[in-house]
Amino acid sequence: MKSLLHRLSPDQWDAWYSEGRAVDRLVTDAEVDRFLQHVNPHAGASVLDVGCGIGSFSRQLSRWGYDLLGLDFSPIAIRTAHRQGVNGRLRYGVHDFDAGAIPPRLQPGSLDLIVCRNILPFIDHTRFMVDARRWLRPGGQLYVLVRVWSERGGEPAERPWQRGFTEEQVQALQNGWAEQNRCWLGRHTALFLSKPRSRTL
Repeated sequence: MKSLLHRLSPDQWDAWYSEGRAVDRLVTDAEVDRFLQHVNPHAGASVLDVGCGIGSFSRQLSRWGYDLLGLDFSPIAIRTAHRQGVNGRLRYGVHDFDAGAIPPRLQPGSLDLIVCRNILPFIDHTRFMVDARRWLRPGGQLYVLVRVWSERGGEPAERPWQRGFTEEQVQALQNGWAEQNRCWLGRHTALFLSKPRSRTL
């Protein structure tokens, strides 16, 4: 699994953010439209933005009234996100989802929505998907945006931040979820995965 064999360090991401590299995918109107079609948590819903970067999507979610925590393992990205603005509903923190202890706020059944935009190929996504199901409340949703390559290692060597998944890997992400919806956004695919609403399922 490439994300584990070639793990990028926080220092590498810090360098890219310091250099102003375009490593945060822009939030397009098309993505917003698809998101609002499939995700509609109530105002004040508890949301986790995994690998939030400089917080572009976090700020959009906060404007919709969600109670949001954005986590990223690049301290520079988090400092930049803080400079863009925080409020009572929007908080940021530094966290490594592979090596760090689970933050106390991420308790079982504590989240309505988890957002993962272009981050799963960089972490132990098999482990993370198990954690995500545990953190979500019954009926909670996981939103995944990921670039799709025709074969493993398809990303250009000169742009390692464009790491993605193959179609086979994307299909595997959908296993174990009560509902799955999918749409395309250019070379990226968006997944909307829902946990069963009943605790007994």
